[in-house]
Amino acid sequence: MSPWTASHRALLWVGLASGVAAVLAATTAVTQAAAQQQARPDGASGLQPQTSLAQAVRVAEQQTGGRARKAEMERKRGTYVYEVKTVSKDKSAKVVVDPASGNVLRVATPGVISSLGHVFDRKDQLKEQAALARLEASPMTLVGAIESAEKETGGRAVEAALASLYGSTLFEVSVLKDLTIHRVVIDPTTAKVTTLSSRGKRKDHDD
Repeated sequence: MSPWTASHRALLWVGLASGVAAVLAATTAVTQAAAQQQARPDGASGLQPQTSLAQAVRVAEQQTGGRARKAEMERKRGTYVYEVKTVSKDKSAKVVVDPASGNVLRVATPGVISSLGHVFDRKDQLKEQAALARLEASPMTLVGAIESAEKETGGRAVEAALASLYGSTLFEVSVLKDLTIHRVVIDPTTAKVTTLSSRGKRKDHDD
């Protein structure tokens, strides 16, 4: 083995460890925020639950009227939040959701699709509309993919996205369980769930 190859492998392992550590820190922060949240009645359901990634996606879709194509936990200005990207026939949006309360913190619309070419880059238009077409044709939603991945692994989803492999529509979900990130790929046409190693071949996200 050449020194060059060994160096590259070392860098890859360091990058992987850093990524896992970041997700673990994010999940811990969310758990602590939920624990510190003041308990309050929520009808017959009792105390207000901590918001999951799937719940954040539902909130974002209701807020924008679009379909979610990507959702993930991110750190913004020192605070961990859920960021959900949605797309509809006339606009795309990025929705930031508070993991503790489930409230929408802000909505950004990076581009509004219209007949005016300068409003939204043509390449982005085509990409967004292609993603929407695939979502509308899929028998499974991003929420469904998240729930399937969590059921299969028994873990907690921290990222999910519409993906593709050789032209086929797939969903890829990253799930945290036992201090390990598990990558799960779901085929929406067959509902088949496949758990990959962290070094498995990554699908192309519609990002």
